[in-house]
Amino acid sequence: MKIWKSLLILFITILFAGGGFWIYKSYFSSRQVNSLEVISQNAVFVFETYEGAEQWNTLVNDPVWEILKALPAFQRLSDQLITLDSLNGGSGEIAKSINGQQATISLHPTGIETFELLFTVNLKPSTATDFIDEIKSRIPSGSRFQPRQYSDKDVLEYYDPDNNRLWSISLLGDLAVISSSSFLVEEAIRFYVNEDQQSFYSLVKSIPYNSDAQGRLLLAGKGLGSLLKGIGGQRESSTIAALEIMPGVVAMDIYLEENQMVFKGPVIYDEEVNFTPSIQANLAAIEDVVSNRTLALTQINLESIYETQKIANRAFTARATFSGDIQRKLLDKGFLDSFTGELYLLDLENAGGVDKNLALLARTRDADLAIQQLKEFQESESDEGSDFYSGHEILFLSEEDFPAHLFAGKFPGFGQTFITSENDVLILANSQQAMKLVLDDISSGSTWGKSSRAPEAKKDLSPTSGFSRLYLTDHIWDSWTKKANPSWSSFLQKYSEAFQSFPWISFKINQLQDRTEATLSFPYDGESIPKIETTDPISLQPSNRISFDERLIYGPKSIINYQDNTEDLLVQDQNNVLHLINSAGQEVFSEQLTGPIVSDAFQIDYYKNGKLQLLVATADKIYGIDRLGDPLPSYPISISGEKITHFNLVDYSNSKDYRYFISTEGGNLFLLDKTGEKLEGWDPNRIGAKTIGAPTHYRVPGKGDFMVALTENGKLQLFNRRGESQSGSSVKLADSFNSGLIAWRDPKSRSTLLVGITKNGEVIHSNFNGEIGYRNQLIKNDRDSEFLLVADQKQNDFVFISRQFNEVSVLDRNEKPLFSMRVSDENLVYQYFDFGSDRQLFAITDLNQEFCYLYDLKGNLQTTMPLESTGPIQITYQSSLGQYLIRTVSGSTLTEFQLAD
Repeated sequence: MKIWKSLLILFITILFAGGGFWIYKSYFSSRQVNSLEVISQNAVFVFETYEGAEQWNTLVNDPVWEILKALPAFQRLSDQLITLDSLNGGSGEIAKSINGQQATISLHPTGIETFELLFTVNLKPSTATDFIDEIKSRIPSGSRFQPRQYSDKDVLEYYDPDNNRLWSISLLGDLAVISSSSFLVEEAIRFYVNEDQQSFYSLVKSIPYNSDAQGRLLLAGKGLGSLLKGIGGQRESSTIAALEIMPGVVAMDIYLEENQMVFKGPVIYDEEVNFTPSIQANLAAIEDVVSNRTLALTQINLESIYETQKIANRAFTARATFSGDIQRKLLDKGFLDSFTGELYLLDLENAGGVDKNLALLARTRDADLAIQQLKEFQESESDEGSDFYSGHEILFLSEEDFPAHLFAGKFPGFGQTFITSENDVLILANSQQAMKLVLDDISSGSTWGKSSRAPEAKKDLSPTSGFSRLYLTDHIWDSWTKKANPSWSSFLQKYSEAFQSFPWISFKINQLQDRTEATLSFPYDGESIPKIETTDPISLQPSNRISFDERLIYGPKSIINYQDNTEDLLVQDQNNVLHLINSAGQEVFSEQLTGPIVSDAFQIDYYKNGKLQLLVATADKIYGIDRLGDPLPSYPISISGEKITHFNLVDYSNSKDYRYFISTEGGNLFLLDKTGEKLEGWDPNRIGAKTIGAPTHYRVPGKGDFMVALTENGKLQLFNRRGESQSGSSVKLADSFNSGLIAWRDPKSRSTLLVGITKNGEVIHSNFNGEIGYRNQLIKNDRDSEFLLVADQKQNDFVFISRQFNEVSVLDRNEKPLFSMRVSDENLVYQYFDFGSDRQLFAITDLNQEFCYLYDLKGNLQTTMPLESTGPIQITYQSSLGQYLIRTVSGSTLTEFQLAD
C-alpha cells in the first residue's frame, strides 16, 4: 500500500514540474532560436552571417557587384533591404539592429516555377518588440498593417497604398521572419512550433560558424534539386532524383578575391568516401582526350577505382538481370582491377539530332585487356560486332545505362554505349555522334592537352582534387537556355550578358589532413564590360586566290596531306584536268582524266603504310593517284560496257581492305575490291534503275551490315555484303525523289532509320526491314514546289528544303521551320555544314547569277556581300584558330576566305 502511495506522489510531482516548465517556457521565457531551425531543407541556398551590414557593404563595393546588380534577383534584394531599412527608421537602423546578430537570406521554391527570398534576423531580447513597433510607426501614408494569426503566432501583413500585399512579418521569440511570400513565413512558423521537423539546422549543426568569416553559403542536394525542378523543362529526371537524396551538405565561407568570388568550407558527406586524390593520376593523359567541344566536365580522382564505387547514386534503379550479367561476366573476372581511380564525364556539344552527348573517360593500366573483356561481354549479350571510325574500333552495347550499372549508379543517361580506347584511356560515349566528336578532335589535336585554344577554365582542373565539377558558361549557355522551361529560358536569354560574365563555374572537393573541404569559384574579368554579340553580317576579303588557265567545273574538294596533316584542295577544269593544290597555294600535280568527275574525292591507304592516295571516278574510269601524281598499280580501273553514275568507298572493319560500291547508268550495282576485281554477288547486281545518290554501306547496331541503294523510281534496295536481298528489300517508298536517303539514329527510339523526302514533299522514315514507320506530307502550295533533304558534310545530320514560288524554307529534322529567304532564280545548289554547338551554316548557291549566300540557322546572313561561286562551296572549321575556311570556285579562279567563329 505504501508503495502505491509513493508512486502516486511521484507521478503528481512530475506532472506539476512538467506543467510548470511548459508554462514558464510558453509565457515567461523567450526561446532562443537559431535562424536555421525555421528554414526548410528545400532551400536552394542559405546565406548566413553575423556581420550582415559589413558583408553587404563589402559586396556592393567589390567589382563583382557590377555584374551582380544587373541580375534582377540582386537588384530586388537591394531594393528590399532599402525598403526594410526605411520601415525601421532609415539611416542604417537595421544594420545597427543586426550588428553581431545572426541573420540569413534563403531562397525557396513557392510554386512550380517561382522562388522567393526569406529573411531572418535574430534580435537582442530588448529590441525584438521595439523592432516591430518601429516598423509599425514608420509605414508611409496610405499603407497599413493587417494583423492575423497562424498556428497561434501573430503575422503582420504589410499593404502599400494601392492595397498590394508586399510583406509578411512574424516575431518568433527573438527571431524576426520576413518575406514577400506569406507561404514562407507560415512555413517558418511551422518549423518553430514543431521542433522535431528536419530543418536546415539539422543538416549543418555539426559545422560550427567561422567567426573570422563575414558569412557562409550553405548548400544541400535537396535544395539544388528544387532549383532544377523550377527552372528545367522536366520536373522529373535522374539528376534531380540523385540530388534530392544526396547525403551531403557544404558550408562555405565567402571570400571576395581579385577577379574571383570564392566560397570555401567543410563538406559533410554521409557516405564513407576518402576524397584523397590518386597518387598515380595522369591528368595530362586525360586532357589529351578531352574535346574542346566540352561544355561541362565532372572529375572523380580517388586513390582507386574501388574507392570511387563508394560514391553511389542511390536514385539509380538498376535492372537486376543486367547487373547480374555485369557482375558475373565482368566484375568477377577482375574487369576493374586494371582501372585507376580517374573518371571524367564530359558533357559535349549537341550534334546530329542528339540533345545530350556524353563521353566518359576512364584511365586504365591495360586498355587492350579492358577492350578484350568488353568484346567477350558484348558477344555474351548478343550485341552484333563493332564499327570503325578514325582508325578506332568501336564496340556497341545496346543495353541502357551500361556505365551506371558498372559504376554504382553514376553517369546515367547512356541510352546505349559506344566504346573505344585512346592510349590508356577507355572512352565510353552515349551516341555515335558523341564518339565521332571526341575522335575527330583527338585526330585534329583539338583537345585540352594539345590545342592552344583549349579553354582557360582547364586551369581549375587539378590532379589534387578528389572531385570537381566544371561548367564552361559560354559553351553550355545555349544548352541551358534550351533545357529551361519557357519562362526561365526567356529570362536566361535576356540576362545572358550578366551570367556569361562568369566564364566558368568550378566546384571542387579536396581531402585535407583534418577535414574535407569544398571550393566554389566564380571567376570574372573585373575590368571589362560584357560584350554584346551581334548578328550583323561581315564583309569578307579573300585570303588567297589561285588562277587557272581554264574554267573550273569540279571542286573545291578538301583532302588530307598525310605528310603534315594540312588540307589540300582538288579542282578539275573544263578540259578534264585534275589539279591538286597544297595549303600554301602551290600545285602539287595535275592529271588528265577521261571526263568530268562523278564522285566525291576519297582517300585510301592502298599499301597499308600510313601514306594516303587519292580516289575519284569519272563515268568510265576509277582513278587511284598517289601524292606524286603517279597512278596506283593497275589503275585506272574500268567496267566494260558500263557508265558509272555514282561511286562510293567502303571499308567494313577499318582493315583497309577497301571495296568500291558503284551504280551505273544501266541500273546495275557493282562491288569491286581495290584491285578492280568484281566480287561474287555483285557482277553485277541488277536493280533495273539508276540510283538517287551513291549506294552506301551502313553498319546498324544490333542488326549488322547493309548495302543500301535508292532508285529513281522510288524503290529501296537492301542487300547484305554478299549481294543477297534482305528482308523488306525493293520496297516502294514513293514514286520519285529529288534527293537520297540518310541513315539517322533516332535518339528517342534509339533505332537507326532511313529518312528521305519525296518530290511531292512527303517525309518518310523507314527501318532496315523496309518497314515505313512514319509518313508526313509537308505543305505544298503549287505543283512546281521543290522538296529536298540536305545532309551535312559528314552525313550526321540533315535539314529539309521546301521551295514554294520564290521562297525557300529550311526546316530542321523534326520538320520545324528554321528560316526562310526570298529567291528569284530556280537553278540553286543547297549545302548544310554542321561543326557542332551553334556552328551551323547553310549555303545557297545561285548558279545563274553565280553567287553564294551564307546563313546561320536563324536566317542571319554571314557576309555583307554574296560570295562569287559557280558551284558548291567547301567549308572547313579550324577549331585551333576559331575560324571557318571557305573555298569557292568562280570561272577559272579558286578563292579562299577566312570567317571568324
